[in-house]
Amino acid sequence: MSPRTAQDAKTLAQRYYTGQDVYEAETRNVFFQRWLYVGRTTSLAGSGRYFLFEIESESVIVLRDSDGEIRAHHNVCRHRGTRLLAEPEGQLAKTIQCLYHAWTYSLDGTLIGAPFMDDVESFFAADYPLKSVPVAIWEGCVFINLAEEPQPFEQAFAPLIDKFGSWTMDELEIAHSISYDVPANWKLIFQNYSECYHCPGLHPVLNKLTPFRNSS
Repeated sequence: MSPRTAQDAKTLAQRYYTGQDVYEAETRNVFFQRWLYVGRTTSLAGSGRYFLFEIESESVIVLRDSDGEIRAHHNVCRHRGTRLLAEPEGQLAKTIQCLYHAWTYSLDGTLIGAPFMDDVESFFAADYPLKSVPVAIWEGCVFINLAEEPQPFEQAFAPLIDKFGSWTMDELEIAHSISYDVPANWKLIFQNYSECYHCPGLHPVLNKLTPFRNSS
């Protein structure tokens, strides 16, 4: 690996953190096109367990269905676009029912109940499943992709697929979680997490365990 130089280290211009046009472009080309980590398989321990993943205008139900498969559906009824689930996580029975007109879906997204629609000409329940979202599982991590034609997960994550096998990441469980609402551009959070140059001063105990000079 070539030595790093000061000339290689550049901070993005201000508009990349504050420009609405930049953020909208990132939303289209990053958040809505790439594989996004949404949680752990251990959070979906049994049939009917679910959690919601929300980003920008999108809300996605991530659940384990009756066959034990982890699936993701857009959190929108196919009838009038009503939000199906509001609680951020929970336990479903065997179905998802819209509170507006009682359209009912199985956990795999199939429409299994639509009151008074039997006599509607050319209505076929099979034409109205929940809109599914592609899911990938890697080392116990759940990823989704909001793109219409997503890049295959194995291709997108090729550099990482076999890198952490010895860490037994698939055995990890979430013991506790804390959520923060940070009034900042997402890249600032990402950049802070991706370097530990600040660790000697701000996280001295952590730096003793993993010295920042070895972070690469």
